[in-house]
Amino acid sequence: MKNAFTVIPLFALIACADENPAPTGTPSDHADYVVIGKSVNTRQEWSGELKMLNTVFFAEIFQTKEAVAAGGTVMNGILTGPANAAKGLSFSDEEARYLTGGRTETIEQLDAIFPDATYHFSFDTPDGRIENMPATFTRDGDESLNPGPISLTLTQNGQIAYPKAIDPDQDLLVTWSPFAKGAADDDKIIDDMIYAMFGNCMGQETVHSGHAFDPGALTYRESGFTIPASALNPGQSHMLEVEHSNMETAVYEGIEIIVTYAASTFLDIQATGENTTNPECPVIPMAFDGGANDRIRGGQ
Repeated sequence: MKNAFTVIPLFALIACADENPAPTGTPSDHADYVVIGKSVNTRQEWSGELKMLNTVFFAEIFQTKEAVAAGGTVMNGILTGPANAAKGLSFSDEEARYLTGGRTETIEQLDAIFPDATYHFSFDTPDGRIENMPATFTRDGDESLNPGPISLTLTQNGQIAYPKAIDPDQDLLVTWSPFAKGAADDDKIIDDMIYAMFGNCMGQETVHSGHAFDPGALTYRESGFTIPASALNPGQSHMLEVEHSNMETAVYEGIEIIVTYAASTFLDIQATGENTTNPECPVIPMAFDGGANDRIRGGQ
């Protein structure tokens, strides 16, 4: 009988161990990289005039492809830091683990509520918790590292194209003013990036030049990007966005950290011809990016 009593607790321990297996990976199997940044958003009118829209503080935890395929495994994300982040800001548990800290009219106003300092990411994964991952904003003396406003130029078939009269049967080449603050990364993690994005009139993004770490994504070295004619709908409005992203980088427990100082310019596009496919298409396109806060936000 003594042996019987000895065996029963042993089986219980084995069963308990099977129900709570030890983690076999690390948090970096779930979190690919994190981004925190400050962005300055500008509207380019059809005349070419640039008008300031807003500035925004944001952060995102990018999950690995495996984590996304599993339905999202990064949970309970919190960002802490000074001023408006002192009590902690929660990341969404939607498909994108994302947060914004509100919008202001100038970068100086944004700096007052989200100072250039160190912020900390914390989140759970099935293979352990990341606690207080640091991400630090720096300055170039008294100067912000945010790029200046971006001016966009459109061409089709080698000729200047006007945004209010774009031929939907030809590819559209978008070029931009120089990324003066763009440079290679001394740490060789990721060079400063450029993103070109295009959406239809309903606020749905249809073209993207590539995200950070994507093969073929644009860096500060590029000066243009082509929107294929297949993305242009005759007789309909569209929205174009180009972003310059000045990046500082680090690595924490195998997870890359990107601190970005960004600038985006938005430009409405109108294709010529007759709209025969979407009678609900608005004259002014809906926005696929919240930075264009002078437009109604569309569907994703």
